[in-house]
Amino acid sequence: MREEKDFLGSVKLPGNAMYGIHAWRSTKNFPLGPVFHEEWYRAVGLVKQACYQCIVAFHSAATGRYPASGLPAGLEDATVFELLEKAAAEIAAGKHFDHFIVPAMQGGAGTSINMNINEILSNVALVKKGMHPGNYVSIDPYKHANLFQ
Repeated sequence: MREEKDFLGSVKLPGNAMYGIHAWRSTKNFPLGPVFHEEWYRAVGLVKQACYQCIVAFHSAATGRYPASGLPAGLEDATVFELLEKAAAEIAAGKHFDHFIVPAMQGGAGTSINMNINEILSNVALVKKGMHPGNYVSIDPYKHANLFQ
């Protein structure tokens, strides 16, 4: 088990869960209904992969002209986005589908499902970095996985 915290408090999650506290809370707010089809998740994986490819390319071009201190917050380390790109490629290939837990009928503008995906991307990238899921200090679902989206 691992513990994640947000402004509402702490939640214990399975240690190997690639989803995080936001997705878990969403399932409590929207407990009914099936999840999206796997093809939808694969498509989102492709879109996220393209986003990270753009961020890596932007980082490369920008650091050639400007000091790293002039880059937008969260963009200081391109290796974070390279890891996120690999995680997104895995989602596009259909991996980690069982960690998409937010129901399709969730209400709102898709924030919950987007954060579910961002948490999975971050946690898969963290594991690739040799870290434990939920240790969002170096790869954060909002600050990094959702950058410019």
